[in-house]
Amino acid sequence: MMDRNPTPETVSGFASLFQGGSMAQSLTGGGFYPMENPDGSFYTATGEAYLRAVEGHLKREGESIGVYPLMAVHDPEGALQGFTVWWGCVDWDDGPEESLVHARNVHEALAQIGITGWVERSRSKGFHLWVFFTEPLAARIVRDGLMGVCNVVGAPTKEVNPKQTSLVGKKIGNGMRLPYPALRTPGQHEMLNPKALYSQIPLADSFVASALETRITAEQWAAAHVLYKKNEPEPVRRASYSYTGSRLTGVAEAIRRNGPRTTSDKPHGDRSGTLFSLACHMIRQGYGDGDIAKELREADTDWGGKYAKRPDGGALLDTLLNSAHKKAWSNSEKFLRENQPSPKSESPTTPQQKGAGLHTERDA
Repeated sequence: MMDRNPTPETVSGFASLFQGGSMAQSLTGGGFYPMENPDGSFYTATGEAYLRAVEGHLKREGESIGVYPLMAVHDPEGALQGFTVWWGCVDWDDGPEESLVHARNVHEALAQIGITGWVERSRSKGFHLWVFFTEPLAARIVRDGLMGVCNVVGAPTKEVNPKQTSLVGKKIGNGMRLPYPALRTPGQHEMLNPKALYSQIPLADSFVASALETRITAEQWAAAHVLYKKNEPEPVRRASYSYTGSRLTGVAEAIRRNGPRTTSDKPHGDRSGTLFSLACHMIRQGYGDGDIAKELREADTDWGGKYAKRPDGGALLDTLLNSAHKKAWSNSEKFLRENQPSPKSESPTTPQQKGAGLHTERDA
């Protein structure tokens, strides 16, 4: 049974739950476009115009709509203070079965801390999980809380909304299509019963009444926010001593002194890669396996003990050294050209001598 004539209370309640910064048309063909005023500004997802758009969305009297969640907050003098949101949403499009598993896990995790999440079946590929607040909360707080809960249960976090926590200029960020469009396939874009996620709530009236009663306070959301741990790299210990005499020289000394290389996908530093590179250069520079093995163990300890902390760490470093022997000379000709000493000659080489053996047009 589809919504044909939702009550005024449902329309206003629905608009209250999904209010936001800007409004978009969600067209049947799949497009999602911000709605612009004649002056180039965007329709806001609040006020009378928004109420009329919501009514059309629910009654088949207008296009389906979406909302961009971020709302700018200004002080009395007009200075921007930040951005808030009334709702958050996680979108999974990993196929119906896998997406439902993610949604159920996050839903249950929220329930464990006294928070009601609302699961919506999206079009054909996945599910959304929504949370609604009694007051607008800082966008960063909402996003971090959702990230934290997802991380606890191992759910993907690629599509956590709000996707942005601040905006620049006239940008409006990313938005979400709203559930319960009148023009929908039965069973899609409808919420599931939070007490029995396999049963759907086909009427917007029933969903809105329950969602308004279970909105989340700032104090309640704090329990979700504390689950978020910012993924900051731990400081990597650098070598704290210098090298003297013949201990290490050349590239090997520089690697040892500078420590692990950080990469975009390894913010803690690529310790294994750096140890491997150190081993390769020490092999090329003529160090014996005993000295190399000793240096690798000391470097590993100085750089946080990735291998030292493991019972099989010594064996893993030995394997790393064996692999380095196979790789160190894989490009030996280039290495020798760049690193072997110039042969001694009894007399300086002159430009004429350098050119000996070369043929020129004059020789032909």
